[in-house]
Amino acid sequence: MERIQQQFLPLIELPQDANTLTLKQQQAILHKHEPFLRLTVTSHPVGIKGRDWFETEFSETLHAYAESLEAKLPFSTPVWHKTFNAILFSSLVAMRVVFNRVPRLSLDNIYISVADDHRIDKVEILDSTPCFSLDDCGEKMASQEALDDKLVETILALSASLSDKFKKHKVNPRVFWGNILYACNISFSKLANQPLDEKTHLIDETVVSQWQHNLYNKVLPKGGELNEIKKVTFNGFQKIYTRRETCCLKYKLDGKNKCATCNLHDEETQQLLMLDKLKKAIEQTGS
Repeated sequence: MERIQQQFLPLIELPQDANTLTLKQQQAILHKHEPFLRLTVTSHPVGIKGRDWFETEFSETLHAYAESLEAKLPFSTPVWHKTFNAILFSSLVAMRVVFNRVPRLSLDNIYISVADDHRIDKVEILDSTPCFSLDDCGEKMASQEALDDKLVETILALSASLSDKFKKHKVNPRVFWGNILYACNISFSKLANQPLDEKTHLIDETVVSQWQHNLYNKVLPKGGELNEIKKVTFNGFQKIYTRRETCCLKYKLDGKNKCATCNLHDEETQQLLMLDKLKKAIEQTGS
């Protein structure tokens, strides 16, 4: 993890006392850096407690979402799941990487709000949520590896009991876990959200990919094989992205033949798509 942090922390504008800030302040820094990292940290949540929501609102919401899209559950449910994962897990991994902090979360202390379109609007956690950390700002862990283990425990606490619920709504376990671990990996491309000059910010994607492989194998047998961190380069600039080995089926709802991120593209084709994105980003930034 230290090697990963050496590569990613310089990309973010951090105050000197970053690790002593409150959970809310730290999440605000992440959101300012990249609005995609949008977990809400608050003292006054307005949503329904996660465990209650999944017991009372989940099934009705998924059917309403499918009806609104005029789609079948096997196609709409994985896409709905992507939004939930993106809000929750991408921020949690970013917190762990940037601040060495893992909130002690379960379905009992997250709060869920749904928008009029039946998708997740907010996932909230309390600013007072206890955390695991490498310093005295939370329950102190002995090492980076021990903190990673707490991240694994948190991912499982938020997800393991939901696998059967999603299976009943036509999402098989491999797709379910693939969606979650993909959202975890998205953190890295969101932290490195601009074309990076190789002379000043060289990213070794193999280090990140090995970390996620080892970590996610603890979440799920062979979980580390569901995603891989990749990189493209052009004219001295680089972009990292995640190649996933499960499909969320969003392309079927969008009326496309294939998505840009999953294994329906061969690796070379996906690399060319990401290279095109990098070229456009370089043009937009004037680099």
